[in-house]
Amino acid sequence: MDTTTIRALARTAIDASASAVDDFHEILDGADYERVVQGLDDILLPLNGIEGRAQVFSKVHPEADMRDAAREIEQEIAGWMTELSQNRGIYDRLALYEHVTPPSSEQGRVVELALETLRRDGVDRDEATRDRIKQLKSDIVRIGQDFDHNIIKGGIEVRVAEGHAGLAGLPQDFLDSHPETDDGSVVLTTDPQDRLAIMTYADDDDLRRRYYHACMNRAAPHNIAVLQQLMQKRHELSQLLGHAHWADYVTEDKMAKSGKRARTFIDGVIEAARERAGHEYEELLAEKRSVHPESTVVFEWERSYLTEKIKRRRLDFDSQEARPYFAYDRIKAGVIATSAALYGIEFRPQDDEVWHPSVESWEILDDGEVIARFKLDMHPRDNKFKHAAMFSLTAGIDGHTVPEACLVCNFPEPKDDDPALMQAAQVRTFFHEFGHLLHHLFSRQPHARIAGLQCEWDFVEVPSQLYEEWAWDYDVLTICARHWDTDESIPKELVERMRSAEEYGKGLQTLTQMFFARVSLGLYESDPANIDPMARMIELKQELLPFPHEDDTCFLASFGHLNGYSAMYYTYMWSLVISKDLFSRFRGNLMEPETAASYRREVLSRGGSKEAAAMVHSFLGRDYGFDAFADWLNS
Repeated sequence: MDTTTIRALARTAIDASASAVDDFHEILDGADYERVVQGLDDILLPLNGIEGRAQVFSKVHPEADMRDAAREIEQEIAGWMTELSQNRGIYDRLALYEHVTPPSSEQGRVVELALETLRRDGVDRDEATRDRIKQLKSDIVRIGQDFDHNIIKGGIEVRVAEGHAGLAGLPQDFLDSHPETDDGSVVLTTDPQDRLAIMTYADDDDLRRRYYHACMNRAAPHNIAVLQQLMQKRHELSQLLGHAHWADYVTEDKMAKSGKRARTFIDGVIEAARERAGHEYEELLAEKRSVHPESTVVFEWERSYLTEKIKRRRLDFDSQEARPYFAYDRIKAGVIATSAALYGIEFRPQDDEVWHPSVESWEILDDGEVIARFKLDMHPRDNKFKHAAMFSLTAGIDGHTVPEACLVCNFPEPKDDDPALMQAAQVRTFFHEFGHLLHHLFSRQPHARIAGLQCEWDFVEVPSQLYEEWAWDYDVLTICARHWDTDESIPKELVERMRSAEEYGKGLQTLTQMFFARVSLGLYESDPANIDPMARMIELKQELLPFPHEDDTCFLASFGHLNGYSAMYYTYMWSLVISKDLFSRFRGNLMEPETAASYRREVLSRGGSKEAAAMVHSFLGRDYGFDAFADWLNS
């Protein structure tokens, strides 16, 4: 697909949607409920597919012209969606059916959500206010794109003048993939595939410190000014829409319902984790003092390295010992095979158009019928999104489209003499993102408004975090974790040691996640004119974490969630609480097909057809609670 084609597709989609709006306005008074819902479907259906592709291409396409075109298309579609959200004719027609008994719960949910969204977007405000809302929404999309783009382009090279001699502690395959240059030095990137290895294994304290500072200065300082613009625009928009601040506005239609409730949740998790985190920090400090007796503090750039040393000494687990069982191709095949066996489906590779030679196309079949398609864009390259995420391409709508998605990661890429050995954390990430993928691909609904990942946003991480549990199960790992050279299955005792090591440090990990959540919420829960983002972040770090802030670092500049998730980073922990409770139904046999079928039916397939709490209740037979999470945290 070239830029001319994708621009034409976008224009055609918007024009078709606009034509459907005209038809919607022609619906006669007294038309039946089904006719009105179908009219709303007709407005949204043309956009299904092009919007997702534009988002993916803007973040991963290797050609700059296509990335630029995709960003422009994102802006155009966002502008059209804002026009729809301000359309009084659509609102007035739907409002006539607000108190009419719907023919089906799905149709009732469509009207309920559409009216809620229109009201939240200010459809009932005066014309001048609606015009300002449109402008602010356009500004927010454009500024958010700039913030993300700066992170992608903001990588920093770190040169190790001593070459391989300066990389003591790094595994041989890392050295092989980072050859010395003509002057004998080695060049490192701040991309994830280098970051994990350097921070975990590099013996040289000065290298880790220097490298950490480089990572914490991506897109700095210019992205701080971009962030402040984003905060200001969102605050103004939230106030125009009747809210005190953005945190209250953006959480209103989520499970949390308000910024205050999100803050209460965050503070509760902090309290639950603080004691364990304190003990773990003291262990890190003791480990550091075994080499530097005079030490009084542990820095962020020492944290992963010291944690790895404690795991080796105390838990008899060296992550290098497990890596030969985590060759990328085997893990990919294993994740796919596990998913196929768990849900009774078939995965089949496809020969389809892709934007880069490393991208793969797949389809999923259920009883011989193609029910979904997806792409795998799994390896790092220049100008590509730097983290891991699942992107929706097309929502699955009965009678119209099968769901499509793209998984984007930055895992090591197999080469001639390199099996691309992964870290255990990357294996977990693979299962995590595949959980997102299956959630989207299993969602198949009769109407566009409730198709795909239309659940509340603070529930969206539940399926992904639940699927991480499979990454540590021995029976599952016998499928995907086989020695790259000997084909030996991973030993059970190694899995047991690995699982114990994975559990280590969860108090500090939880507290760190809550620091991110407090930063995310705190930047959006008051007037940004009174907020210095860096000062607020430093204040919160001093309050919540034992690791000191270091001058000349600016992690906010590359904290991408401040755009996409805005005030809602708490979503990860909120979802983890729920996923730990859902996991209680799988305990004992993760591959039990009846439980998996129930989970797929009651949760994964539902899209936005029910509130998330109702889906969970249907699966568990009760409301979810905090106890399972607390038990896990304290175990």
